[in-house]
Amino acid sequence: MAVTILLVRHGETAWNREKVFRGRHDIPLNDNGRAQASLLAAALAARQIDAAWTSPLARATETAAIILAPHRVRAAVHEGLTDINYGEWTELAESMVAQRWPQEYAQWLAQPETVRPPGGETLAEVSARAFAAVEDIARRHEGGTVLIVAHRAVNKVIILRMLTLGVERFPFIRQDNCCVNEFERTARDYVVVRLNDIGHLVRGGVEAVAADF
Repeated sequence: MAVTILLVRHGETAWNREKVFRGRHDIPLNDNGRAQASLLAAALAARQIDAAWTSPLARATETAAIILAPHRVRAAVHEGLTDINYGEWTELAESMVAQRWPQEYAQWLAQPETVRPPGGETLAEVSARAFAAVEDIARRHEGGTVLIVAHRAVNKVIILRMLTLGVERFPFIRQDNCCVNEFERTARDYVVVRLNDIGHLVRGGVEAVAADF
């Protein structure tokens, strides 16, 4: 039976606006991020949501809790949805990473699939664990609608796998804070319904960070 997957990126944090690498650092939502999540909650209030899963990081769990407030559903944690491990880049501003690791950072912008941040993960490793998590979740909830709340890098590699594209296409997909993507997992494969939808933020007049970071 088909499964409907609502794949959401968490709401805004202070480090999104400041362009700081978050990774496994457990930074919370800021006030704008909570407002974003509330607008998405209103947009999804009439949707049937049968189950929900989230990354263990607070910015994802809080986003999920706000979205699920109109529903009688609590999100479970799946470790496979945890954000990318940026290693030594974690907690550093983009400008600082570019200064300390100029060659690696230039390569990250041009060919991110070839880069392992010092002490961190490659996109291929993130893709393998995150997509395995989605497949696991889909098997558990056949015939239902599932909310999944994760992170920019995680969502991007999941979407690429759903579209049967390689991780080298990572720079060519956007995942704005508190966007929603919708897919149907059928017996044949994943069917795209919508990508990076932030219409609820536009209609609600809540600011979205312009940069894809």
